Amino acid sequence: MVLTITHNYQLLELTCKTECVKICDNILSELSDWFGRYDIYKDYMDDLLTRPVFVARAGDENLGIMVLTRTSDASMDIHLLAVKPEHHGKGVGRAFVKIAIEYARKNGVKYLTVKTLGPSRENAAYAKTRQFYATAGFEPLEEFSDFWGEGFPMLLQCQSI
Repeated sequence: MVLTITHNYQLLELTCKTECVKICDNILSELSDWFGRYDIYKDYMDDLLTRPVFVARAGDENLGIMVLTRTSDASMDIHLLAVKPEHHGKGVGRAFVKIAIEYARKNGVKYLTVKTLGPSRENAAYAKTRQFYATAGFEPLEEFSDFWGEGFPMLLQCQSI
């Protein structure tokens, strides 16, 4: 289902999970600064099998993917938001956040959350990611030092919708 047409691309909600897995692998394989090797990011492909999945597409090219998770009666999480590097800064991520807010509101939740690598671990790619989410209206709530294992602090961010 086409949700919106923005600039030169469409945002679609996908239901074919086989297609979702292929798209996810293709996009994450280009984002090693954020998601690492396949053995690290493969869990995202398993996760999307049971969650709402959205893709940004221009013609036959997939520009990005977003996966949402309902975490409670009051909250929904952007479980994965990944945009191919050549499309960073072109509004694709902002369009995904807008769709996430609309989807969350339609599902009756009050809060949208996202988890990123925390600032206590220096990483230039994730510094840009945290700035992106701040610009999109997310507020940092708390950093958890061992959420993803030792050396990988998680920053929980939230916005009231």
